[in-house]
Amino acid sequence: MNIALPAAIVAGVLIAVQSAIIGAFGDRVSPFVVAFWVHVGGLVFGFVGVMASRLDFRVAEVRQAPWVLLAGVAGMLLVTGIAIAVGGLGLASTLAIVTGVQLVVGFAIESSGILGRAVALDPIRLGGAVLIVAGVYVVASRGPVVA
Repeated sequence: MNIALPAAIVAGVLIAVQSAIIGAFGDRVSPFVVAFWVHVGGLVFGFVGVMASRLDFRVAEVRQAPWVLLAGVAGMLLVTGIAIAVGGLGLASTLAIVTGVQLVVGFAIESSGILGRAVALDPIRLGGAVLIVAGVYVVASRGPVVA
């Protein structure tokens, strides 16, 4: 069984839950401090997971491709941005905007082949992206709902 679709669904749930937690904590402390502690938690979880699975850390491979560490920098900036955005836009608007931007950038990365595999753009996928971006506009243009 292909686990890619269930993994993507779980990742979507986790992004929403993580963003809600980050937003709530971001109201109390600096967004960069939030990002630091979120990544400390991830580091501890990852370390325990690697050790429990009796895997090695593949340091030799990282030395051959040190640019992979930029994903950690992107993660810090992502969490910092979410900590700022949730407080100002609300969770749903933040997630809508983040999702729309991810989609557009994802198309650009895939079609360019920059990561080694080019995926052609087709009218059906582009039409779906237009619908999602339109949905982002509808959700985000309302702003956070204040009760």
